[in-house]
Amino acid sequence: MSESGRDSFIVWNDDYSVQFRAIDEQHQGLVAMTNDLLRGCRQSGAAADDIFMKTLRGAVEYAQVHFYTEEKYMKQAGYPELESHKKEHAAFVDKVLETVKAFEEGEADPFDLAVFLKEWLLTHIAVSDKKYAPYLARMK
Repeated sequence: MSESGRDSFIVWNDDYSVQFRAIDEQHQGLVAMTNDLLRGCRQSGAAADDIFMKTLRGAVEYAQVHFYTEEKYMKQAGYPELESHKKEHAAFVDKVLETVKAFEEGEADPFDLAVFLKEWLLTHIAVSDKKYAPYLARMK
């Protein structure tokens, strides 16, 4: 990936929408936090690392709340792939927590983590989350 592509921000558009307001709003919050992480990576020094870690912890907590909410709606909607979707969420949380630990131990680059979050989020929303959208549409 080119350097300019690596640090470009996510711009929310309707292509990412699952047409369910509560979920779309949470996705937009995750996008904003990912963009904050990318911004933090452009800083330098210990203060930048502190900002990065604070933002990252907030993003992880927010993601866990979002996953809970998303899974609750998928269950209510009778989404047949709920269990595999939950496994994707769990694997994501494990990977992020593992990377945070490595970062705290000086073994991971915060920019790589921010790029991972960006790519995972966009792929997850555009592919996995779009699959349950028709089931949630029936709940409206």
